[in-house]
Parts: sequence; structure tokens; C-alpha cells
Amino acid sequence: MTDPVFTHTNHSHKLLFIGAAICIAIISNLTFYNYVFEMDWPWAYNIIPFGWIGLGIGYMGTFFHELGHTALAWFYGYPTLPMFDFTHGGGLALSTSGQQIFILIAVWAALIYGFWHFKDYFFIKWGCAALLGLNLAFAFNDGHEFFINFMGPAAQPLIAGFLLFRALFDLAPKGAFERFLNAAIGLAMFGAVFIDGAGLLRSADHRLAYFQQKGAHGFGDFDKIGYHLPFLGFNGIVYIWLLLNVICFIVPFVLYMRHKTSRY
Repeated sequence: MTDPVFTHTNHSHKLLFIGAAICIAIISNLTFYNYVFEMDWPWAYNIIPFGWIGLGIGYMGTFFHELGHTALAWFYGYPTLPMFDFTHGGGLALSTSGQQIFILIAVWAALIYGFWHFKDYFFIKWGCAALLGLNLAFAFNDGHEFFINFMGPAAQPLIAGFLLFRALFDLAPKGAFERFLNAAIGLAMFGAVFIDGAGLLRSADHRLAYFQQKGAHGFGDFDKIGYHLPFLGFNGIVYIWLLLNVICFIVPFVLYMRHKTSRY
């Protein structure tokens, strides 16, 4: 039988609200684009309420960014708290102490339990095994710093992809408006990553502002990673981030189309 969620009419309506969400995402990012590329568009700050929405998207990006750092820090044994930085702007993931072996043991135990508990689920089972291997390989050397630093920027496209996936598969429990918000916010976050990445690669002023963030030099995640991985450098890391953004954008649509066609 055809799943009623994936009828032709429902699919058409879904494309319409995805189109509307794309329009909202574009408009809400005009303020950020104006800032990054110094376009001198005073009207971009005055499109109410979209200027406010753009500001909200920026804060959401910061929130998820710091949660990404925090999750990976705990994964490698560092008790860490995410927070907004009201002194310099942006956010911080503040480690309260050095690496704690009991946290690592808890992570290992959870992944081993997950491997056993989900033994009948191929991807979850081997995903737990892969995460355990990744932890053991880098927990006791400087390699884990790369993952902790990169997971901040990476969290933005990953969360955006998750929101888009929820919208396409009707997983928002409160109905059409929540699905629309998932799509609009996810697409806006994708757009913000593309703008930020393009600015870091093409705008000298934006690159300098990034380099001098927090009142320091080279404090940004990409600067730190590029310093330790000179064969990639700053630009190489940004390109990887943008590639991840493209993948996270495409995958929900691919999964949706495959699932939709399998229902007919």
C-alpha cells in the first residue's frame, strides 16, 4: 500500500513549503551576507522581522557550534560547559579540568554496551565500534584536539541536516508549522555556513576579523587546526567544512526521494 504521508498531493505541498522555507532562509541571511562582504546595504538591517530572524539564526549557530565542541570534549574525557561569550561575542566551550580517565571509561562502557545491545542493527552496531576505535586511537595523543576543534563548525551543518530531515519526513510532532520552522531554520543555517565559508576564503577583512577574534590571534577553530595540519592549511579546512555542508544538505533530499519512490 502507498503510505499516505507520501502521496502525490502531500509531496506537492511539501515542495511548496520547502520553497517558502528557502525564501525565508535567503531573506534571513541578507543581513549576514551584507556584514561579511560589506555590501553597504542599509536596507538589509531594516527588513523587519527578517533582520531579527537572521540575528536569531546567528545565535542558534553559535549555540549548536559550542554544543559540538562540548560533545566531543566529553567524548575525549574533558568535562566541558558550553556558554555564550558576552565579552567578545560568539561563544565558548569551557573545560573545567583536564582529561578525566573515569569519563573515558564511561564512554568506552557505553559504546561497548551499544555494540552489544544493538547487535541486530548493522549500522548502529558498527557505528558504536567505529566511535570506540576513534576514541581509543586519539584519546591519549594530540589528535583528539583536531576533532574537538572541528566539531564546533561541523555541528552547524549536521544540525541543519537533522532539521531538514525532520521536515521532509514529517517527524515534527506539532504539525505543519513546526515542520516549516524545521525546514526554514535548517536551510538558513546551511546558507549561513556557505556565506561564512565564502567570506573566509574570499574576503580579507572577514578573514582578519576571524583571525583576531576573542582579542587574540589565531584563536579560531580553523586557525588552530590549520596550524597543526599544515598540509591542509586554513583554506583546506574551510573547504572540508563547506563540503560537509553540501553533503548534509543533499543527504536528506536523497533519503526522502528514495523513501518516497519505495512507497509506490
